[in-house]
Amino acid sequence: MTRRVRKRLLASAGLGLLSGALLAALHLLGFFSTGEVRMTDLLFKSRAPETARSTVIVGIDQRSYRALLPRHGPMATWPRALHARALDALREAGARVVALDIFFDAPRPEDGELAAAMKRAGNVIAPVEAQGPRALDARPGVAQEFDVFVRPTPAIAAAAAAEGFVNVTTDRDTVVRGLPLLLRAGGEDVPALALTIVARFVRRPAVIDRPPADGWVHAAGRAIPLGETGSMPINFLGPPSSPERGGSFRIIPLIDVLDGTFDRAFVRDRIVLIGLTIRGVDEHSTASTSVTRMWGVEVLANAVETILGERYLRPLAPAVTVGLTVLLAVGTALLVAASRPVVAAVAVLLGLGLYALIASVLFDGGTVLNLVYPPGALLLGFAVVLVYQVVFEQREQRVIRGVIARYLSPSVSEWVLRDPERLRLGGETRDMTVLFCDLRDFTGLSRALDPQALVALLNEHMTAMTEVVFRHDGVLDKYVGDAIVAFWNAPMAQPDHARHACLTALDMIETLHTLHADWERRGVPKLELGIGINTGPMVVGNMGSRERLAYTVLGDTVNVASRLEGQSKEYRTRVVIGEATRAAAGDDLEYRFLDVVAVKGRREPLRVYEVVGRAGRVDPGLAAILPRWEPGIALYRERRWSEAAAFFGELHAEAPGDGPTALYLRRSREFLATPPPADWDGVYVATNK
Repeated sequence: MTRRVRKRLLASAGLGLLSGALLAALHLLGFFSTGEVRMTDLLFKSRAPETARSTVIVGIDQRSYRALLPRHGPMATWPRALHARALDALREAGARVVALDIFFDAPRPEDGELAAAMKRAGNVIAPVEAQGPRALDARPGVAQEFDVFVRPTPAIAAAAAAEGFVNVTTDRDTVVRGLPLLLRAGGEDVPALALTIVARFVRRPAVIDRPPADGWVHAAGRAIPLGETGSMPINFLGPPSSPERGGSFRIIPLIDVLDGTFDRAFVRDRIVLIGLTIRGVDEHSTASTSVTRMWGVEVLANAVETILGERYLRPLAPAVTVGLTVLLAVGTALLVAASRPVVAAVAVLLGLGLYALIASVLFDGGTVLNLVYPPGALLLGFAVVLVYQVVFEQREQRVIRGVIARYLSPSVSEWVLRDPERLRLGGETRDMTVLFCDLRDFTGLSRALDPQALVALLNEHMTAMTEVVFRHDGVLDKYVGDAIVAFWNAPMAQPDHARHACLTALDMIETLHTLHADWERRGVPKLELGIGINTGPMVVGNMGSRERLAYTVLGDTVNVASRLEGQSKEYRTRVVIGEATRAAAGDDLEYRFLDVVAVKGRREPLRVYEVVGRAGRVDPGLAAILPRWEPGIALYRERRWSEAAAFFGELHAEAPGDGPTALYLRRSREFLATPPPADWDGVYVATNK
């Protein structure tokens, strides 16, 4: 891991930690608490509805109302004997517990008849309503303290097997999510009707029989967890039910109970709740509702099923949520730092999806994950580090890109930008290929053109040649007058660096010929290139002074490449390469052995070659003589001057424009006239650079 990568990871981890700490603080301070519960509401809406196991509803629905209206008038005037008949029918059907969600607080002559039916059943629980809220109550499970409890008429209250309050409490957004287990008024505590029903059903007392501890309340033989508001969260089975369409709760119309047309099996040994199921009456928004609101009696039924089935919802402890938030923020920040933005974005989206899936699975088991802060940590960790990269790292990269684009190709630049330390300070030794390219006769041209025209021409040439270097992912080392120096295999590794250099040389020649057509129209004489290429170990790195550095190469291999460029003039050819380059460049190019040369500044002679062209794309005249080239060289090196002169004379007649052929013809004739010393070893000692 490079120092820059470590720095980026540490900075990103720090940003992630700060982001996580900020979100954790907001969570502990209660910010966005409404948003938290609303996000949890989505879990109710996204899961499949469940069916109640022990609770059914006898509903005073629209059909029952229409059937009873002609005989008994509006609901407020219905005789309580109707409810007495319903209680008798439910008793005969074997209902285990019956709870009234209808208030009978005004005395009527037929109260005695209803009370008698309640006594006959012996299992009817009456509702109580707390009125006149005074203050919040600090005790767990208690929502508020009230002025007074309003009870049914004395006769009905006395006939009830038990009582419980029916008040529906809402959060600040008027949504029902929880149930306080006790309410207090005038120094008296009354349990929730749902708690009383369950206690009666399981034959346990409804009172809180142990002091609350760690957010748990013990009542009705159960340990009941409390939410952050001190109420028991209701685990709604599904969206609102309907007598026509069904739902989580079976709703039996009251008229069917009165007429005896209901299936008694539906109520046998079950809890039966009697209440209103008419749209627009006693309806509430709940955690599981969207458009359609839920009747109060069904809210009560859901609370009963939550307690009876111990289907409690338990949010994670704040410490766990805080730890998870910080962990996800730091993890996401490191992910963004270690990968590309698109990859990180996809990973974050997948992380959000996975978190939602885990939250849904755990929710079905009763554990409530926070859906605001941990997912927010994923998003904030991603956003903060991305902004950091854009503002700081990308600004740094823009500066670096502006510098390195002058001497690196776009693809190599992008590779370097992923880790600028790849342009190592100091130097390292690598096996590389270096190219020297020089314009022939440029000095003479400089005398013929005015300075402005000369500079424009040189810039045009340099631009075209540099584009060729970059096209083959070369590094532009420097411009020296009209010469260009480029190299390969640094900073990015390039296994076929020698081949890249040779192809660059051939494309430089083709590009120059393209320029010739335009130059000719402007009256500029044609110029030719001389190119030298060598492969071998050299030192590469940022070198120079403290104020100015250059990414360059040094070494004997580099010096030899410069000398080979000079030999292109001697052999009247364009591209001269060393033996190591010939061995490494591959066989998809055509080569020609030129000579064994002792260049200036080097004692050991070199075997040098010419790159003739790409395989199959050599000039036909030159291609005709290449297969016969080696025998002529053998005659020359064996000091058979007469035969060599005759041989190269024939080749020269076939290819009069070939420079190496003309050179060996001249040398053979000179040695024929004046033979070299007896110890001549065939090495040509170069006298020019």
